[in-house]
Amino acid sequence: VGLGAEGIEHAKQLFKNLRDSTRRNIKKAKTEKVEVSISGSPEAMNEFCRLNALTRREHGLPPQPYRFFRHLYDHVIARDMGVIAAASVEGQVIAANIYLKFARQAVYKYGASDKRFQHLRANNLIMWEAIQWMSDKGLESLLFGRTEPEHHGLLQFKAGWGAVSYQLNYYRYDLRENAFLENPVEVNPLAKKIFSRLPILILKTVGRILYRHMG
Repeated sequence: VGLGAEGIEHAKQLFKNLRDSTRRNIKKAKTEKVEVSISGSPEAMNEFCRLNALTRREHGLPPQPYRFFRHLYDHVIARDMGVIAAASVEGQVIAANIYLKFARQAVYKYGASDKRFQHLRANNLIMWEAIQWMSDKGLESLLFGRTEPEHHGLLQFKAGWGAVSYQLNYYRYDLRENAFLENPVEVNPLAKKIFSRLPILILKTVGRILYRHMG
């Protein structure tokens, strides 16, 4: 990731505004020789899909089908409306984020990683390198995406970058019943336990079948 003179000064100021723990994690990743690349290549998308399957299994959920991300790539990223930031160690990709952009605004849409390398803090370095890249490209804001209130760890991660939170209300409407649903649709805890133990190939097949119903 290259920055001009003005970009470097801006990056320095941005770095000072981060939470202390966030700065330490960025430095930790650099010390561990984590490298970040930012591109819109099909290979980067393939690596993200591989990591996404691992992450979804960790959360007890089947991954979105490959065709979903293929369409996202073809209609958005390949048209210069998004990028994939990937972190690697010794040539092995261990974490990746997908960012979408419109005009001067970007959105952190998807993130995935291999939990075995969590101690390297690659996710922090990915976000930092992506922020510098966006700043250098003239983007003015980054939305960190939706987070459920009970996901305290993710909320803390986003707060470490100086993100300001605000409430979003979601409503589900049942066309068959012609009424709003009072309770959100949730994955059964037993199903989550089963999904978290399935081999990746089987989990991907489940995702292709169920994705339209459970996302």
